[in-house]
Amino acid sequence: MLPLTTSAQKPIPFPDITENSRFFIPVSFLKAKGFINGYSDGAFHPQRDVNRAEALAMILKVSRGAEISSDLEKEIMPGAPMQISFPEAALVTIENLSTGEKTDVKNIKNLVIEVEAGSAKLKLRKPRNKKPFLDVSEKDWFYDIAKEGKRLGIVTGKYLRPNNPVNLAEALRMLFKSASIKPHLSEGTLPEGVAADLWYAPDIAYAVKNTILTQKQNGAIFPPYETLNRGEMALLLYRFLKMKQGASFGYASWYGDGLAKTKLTENKEYAEKNLTAAHRSLPFGTIVRVTNIMNGKTVDVVVNDRGPFVTGRIIDLSKTAFSALESPSAGIISVEIYAPSPPLP
Repeated sequence: MLPLTTSAQKPIPFPDITENSRFFIPVSFLKAKGFINGYSDGAFHPQRDVNRAEALAMILKVSRGAEISSDLEKEIMPGAPMQISFPEAALVTIENLSTGEKTDVKNIKNLVIEVEAGSAKLKLRKPRNKKPFLDVSEKDWFYDIAKEGKRLGIVTGKYLRPNNPVNLAEALRMLFKSASIKPHLSEGTLPEGVAADLWYAPDIAYAVKNTILTQKQNGAIFPPYETLNRGEMALLLYRFLKMKQGASFGYASWYGDGLAKTKLTENKEYAEKNLTAAHRSLPFGTIVRVTNIMNGKTVDVVVNDRGPFVTGRIIDLSKTAFSALESPSAGIISVEIYAPSPPLP
């Protein structure tokens, strides 16, 4: 079956995440990496509240880069015998899947399996010890995730409360714990409305400084105690991963091309094409790649001015550069920037 695509032939990650969705780029990125999954109906349901079990699963996949499982499944092919070695005095339980009869074989050292025709699958399950949480069962799809989360100290206590929704503050704390990041208030500035004595204040300061959280012009951020939906969770994880690769997030506006002719000592050809930008700190002459995260359009610009000095705005573009990303009538857009510009794919 061919993948769903948009009119521009961009693969659609899920039927309910189309190209005009603000979650299209982060969800597409995370799905391609194998970090997120849809539901049994094939959809992602971005507006559905993300619960603690789902959030923990996404966070662990992002921080570990792989599926978490305590089981080993191996396909056995004809004419290819498989030998498995066990520790001394191992106990192996053999189960007849047709009758349910189980036989314990003690003191086994190795097991040889041969298949003469067709194929078979061998599934080995590690012994499961005490439940990680009182409200988590071995039958739960997130059993191994919960166990790993507790082992790493990402979630603690007697209860996981897997079906409870997750708010921003909780998600940030789990995310930073999984990545062994210990934020401190000195690493950033708190936005308006977040007191320094709140338990999540260091996480917010770190997230704002690294633009995992973006501020609006009035300084506001997504409320820390507001529940995240699945789309917002994906956006948070996307920014976290991209931040580690050197990206920054925020808003961009534009200025007239008449201001784009500042003299440069290098990369002057960009200024001659009116592909310029104002940035608060990058050296003049730096090439920056700017991406409109709503539509994926990209433009390379050269920094030749200072600004913007407005909360939440990370770059201002010449009208020509802005037009490569969006109609100037939009006024302001949400962007992702890399500096220096990465090579084109």
